[in-house]
Amino acid sequence: MKQFFQGKVICITGSSQGIGKTTAITLGGFGAKIILNGRNAEKLQSAYAEIKEMGIDCCQIVADVSIPEQCKLLIEEGIKHYSRLDVLINNAGIASHGLIEESDPSNWEKIVNINTMGTINTTFYALPYLKKTNGSVIIISSMAAKVGVPGHAGYSVSKMALTAYAKSLQIELENVIHCGLVYVGFTANENQKRILKPDGTYGELKERKGLKLSSREDVANQIAKVIEKRKKEITLTTLGKLQHIMLKLAPGIVYAMLRKSHKDYDKMYE
Repeated sequence: MKQFFQGKVICITGSSQGIGKTTAITLGGFGAKIILNGRNAEKLQSAYAEIKEMGIDCCQIVADVSIPEQCKLLIEEGIKHYSRLDVLINNAGIASHGLIEESDPSNWEKIVNINTMGTINTTFYALPYLKKTNGSVIIISSMAAKVGVPGHAGYSVSKMALTAYAKSLQIELENVIHCGLVYVGFTANENQKRILKPDGTYGELKERKGLKLSSREDVANQIAKVIEKRKKEITLTTLGKLQHIMLKLAPGIVYAMLRKSHKDYDKMYE
């Protein structure tokens, strides 16, 4: 795997923390050159300094992927720095919660602009360069994209839309670029991870307890395999794979569990 990534230029959106940062460290450790991105300059600088100290060839570009002009800036500045692009990993995203009747339309717009349009915008500006290298577009999605999750409808919608986008891209540019869709399951999150609340403000995502969580390192290594093997789709974690199978064989059980989670919603976010 190290030989495959040696010298490749990889742009990772939302790489100042979490899965994005860990993926940058993993792929940089394999010899890739990393374009780091985030919208918070202070957090990005901290990640850049840490990763640079590891001896990884990287640069940092502050950009908010929900703004098309900044997506264009991200790609253009990355090309100026490294003169090529081999992989774009669309990782930037925001978690959210809120019942449908509580969530103002402007709240939905925030979620979609970051999670959906952020991927679409950045990919659009990256495609001309990826076509030159027969490169890869990787879309980091979620198991929420496979089923509407009560209390998280906005998040589910934003991720379901990316499935349709990825499937279309795989057909339209088949044999020109590779597009891989990664359905991430429950993963250990950092303390600083934020979640968009139904009133449009941000709060901290609570620590996930009572679940068997994947490590960020494991997710990063799986993303590396998707790129190397040019896989079109992968579902991560045992729980995620089980849900995928159950949706096909016994969807009623899955929806019964979702109804239960809906009844417990107030206890989760009181």
